[in-house]
Amino acid sequence: MHQASRQFIGVINGEIVVHTGVIQFPMRKGWKRIHRLVVLPDYQGIGIGMKFINKVSEIIKEDGYNVNLTTTTPSLINAMCRDKKWLLKRASRVKNTRDKNNQKYYGRKEHKELGSSSNRITYSFNLK
Repeated sequence: MHQASRQFIGVINGEIVVHTGVIQFPMRKGWKRIHRLVVLPDYQGIGIGMKFINKVSEIIKEDGYNVNLTTTTPSLINAMCRDKKWLLKRASRVKNTRDKNNQKYYGRKEHKELGSSSNRITYSFNLK
């Protein structure tokens, strides 16, 4: 069954502590992207995010897809570089193509700054 996107949650003692979505990787047939990992602050830095991502990736891989995760979050980047299940495919600055679109739709310069990752290095990992 083809699914455009899926949502996953992790629960500890009845409380949702981690969430992510999995979406179709744009322009890449057979690929899914882990998208928007969120870990509650009290649970950050203790490995829950990586364990969760690895479990979600196993599920997606079992469904027959390749898996990608792209991030600018330093702690996640460090954890993924250490994890032997992931291969770093790209580390570069992303050209912000939203500048023109934001000005077009909003007409105000302050919107150009929203959501910009052009000043950060973006890391892209593929599940091995």
